Amino acid sequence: MSEDVGAAPRKKRRILKFVLVPLVVIAILYLLALGGLRLQNSLLPEDAPKIAMTPDDEAWYARLGATAMGYDQIFTRAGGKLVKLEIPEKTGLLEPAEAARVLEGMDALLLSGGGDVDPGLYGGEPGTAELVSRQRDDFEISLIAEARRRNIPILGVCRGCQILNVAFGGALIDLDNDKELKKIHFGVKGHPIEIEKESLLSAIMHPGKVDNVKSYHRQAVGRLGKGVRAVAHSPEGTVEAIEVSELENEWTVAVQWHPEMTLNDELQFSLIKTFVDEARRRRPVRKTVQSAEGTK
Repeated sequence: MSEDVGAAPRKKRRILKFVLVPLVVIAILYLLALGGLRLQNSLLPEDAPKIAMTPDDEAWYARLGATAMGYDQIFTRAGGKLVKLEIPEKTGLLEPAEAARVLEGMDALLLSGGGDVDPGLYGGEPGTAELVSRQRDDFEISLIAEARRRNIPILGVCRGCQILNVAFGGALIDLDNDKELKKIHFGVKGHPIEIEKESLLSAIMHPGKVDNVKSYHRQAVGRLGKGVRAVAHSPEGTVEAIEVSELENEWTVAVQWHPEMTLNDELQFSLIKTFVDEARRRRPVRKTVQSAEGTK
């Protein structure tokens, strides 16, 4: 039997292809997003509200064949300057002083999309989640507490909706167990939602039906955390938006869908615009309060 001397090199090339190509794609997407953010921010005035943004998951976007540049574009249009934060390498909640340093000078907190939340945080089934980063989970939970202490607006998107609920002691459900739900909530077609009356979200986007929102998620809000209210649902009952209003004049909203993926939808843009405007409106009041605290 003759030996195929070319088999080993071909196998090696196939392995390199499957390993290197995804890494190159992720690197290109990251550089595009970074350059895009710098360009978008350069178009804004110096006094534009600074929006602290927890890092979007490039591996998650690569899986969708997309980039996170939608955030850059929609926030620039709304007049907000995104400041992308870095996830610490260590796990564990930040010390209050450390969280305060991260949000120093920031006017709002954006919890962006990405991989799944660690089920261990809410007693979920281990091994069911994908692209989990416990470092990111702990980081975001710490920043939520600090942002509320500072009384700056908080907006969660997709994963941001999930981690916000978990931060208040809530739990998530796994949509992978239901093929129909997964088809609705992880696809390009989108789906309608219904917004409840007498909610902050309804004041922004008006109560009633929104015809089409883009969802890409495996987890969803299950048991609500303390003080968390569900204010929007999909037709089959999945929670699509939550709010927290325990503190005086609190502005904490999170949506399960991706408004940054529908740049030409004025109704969904109004959510981003209101968030940025609220960050700008609160800035003088927040600085006055902080100055008073510093003189005590």
